[in-house]
Amino acid sequence: MAVAVTAGALLLGACGVGRSSDEADQPSGDPTIDQLAEGRQELFAGVTFDRIDQRLRDQADERGLSSAALVLGTTPGSPDPTDTYGTGPVDPGAPVQLGESSFLLTTAVLLTLVDDGTLSLDAPIGTTLTDLSAPLGAITLRQLLSHTSGLPAGITCAEPTVAACDAAIAAAAPVDPPGEAFHVDDLDAHVAARLAEVATGQPWTQLFAQRIADPAGMQSTSFADPSTTGGRLAVDGITTVADLGRFLSVLRDDGRAGDLVVLSTGSIDEMLRDQTVKLDTHEEPWVAETGVPTYGLGVWRDRLRGDDVASVVSAPNRWGLYPFLDAGRDAWGIVVIDDRTSPRADAVSQSAVIAQLTAAALRSSPD
Repeated sequence: MAVAVTAGALLLGACGVGRSSDEADQPSGDPTIDQLAEGRQELFAGVTFDRIDQRLRDQADERGLSSAALVLGTTPGSPDPTDTYGTGPVDPGAPVQLGESSFLLTTAVLLTLVDDGTLSLDAPIGTTLTDLSAPLGAITLRQLLSHTSGLPAGITCAEPTVAACDAAIAAAAPVDPPGEAFHVDDLDAHVAARLAEVATGQPWTQLFAQRIADPAGMQSTSFADPSTTGGRLAVDGITTVADLGRFLSVLRDDGRAGDLVVLSTGSIDEMLRDQTVKLDTHEEPWVAETGVPTYGLGVWRDRLRGDDVASVVSAPNRWGLYPFLDAGRDAWGIVVIDDRTSPRADAVSQSAVIAQLTAAALRSSPD
């Protein structure tokens, strides 16, 4: 399938990572990822959507991007976007690669099973996945969804079948004791999806459709065939900006899609809660890319609200697609980049800056 909107690089002039210390001390420019990590929130004073809009347009011109846009939804109860900033137009129905953003949707499916009592966040997964070795069987669903499981353990699911992947996992040992280290890897998503399949007796694609896609109206979202992902379930896939907006609206609207309850408010709060509070996360490459040192369940915790629950969370992929929820302002946003050349290593960092600037602009805007 041709991908019409490919998430790519977003370079934001003064936002560029790696400026000198003298430049970093200047509050007039947009903040860098390093400054976000340091908590330099004073740099967000006076941020406006006009500023975000112009920055996106300037960089699209300078870098030869087909588009660089922020799609924003601020109307509670409606899944439709209310504003688009930067260049356009953004085709809301054009396919985009989910990449690592797929873990947000995987987490949502698993949490519906927690809500109905089929699974527990803190029970050993070996109770259900009985073929796992004893060390792996002690892992919990919470640890899978927060990337603190101790996986990967040198496992490569080279064979294009789920069964072969499962066999490789079953005989493995974690590289870290479960719950004692943070490392992002899609093997966590595969094991979580297999846990859901075994617990329910339903295939993953059916679970996703019934529990998330259908009630949220996400008719253009699907996960990649395991034969293309080395036998791993719930890894990558295709979505659209419209579908991502519909799902983010469910999270914003207390887990509801119209009259349907998709997720409980308790599960959403648990997603936003810090699951890595006692861990040293600085060696994880994604921490350097996002500038965000803590992780919830399936989401990065971009901005905190003064307790252990985040007000802004995100689920970026490596090409700069950056869906985020601002729970503190009942808003969601998606940074969408169309780069006709090739992705750059700093795409995640620069999209993270746009998400942070958006949070600041929402707080500066009249209620």
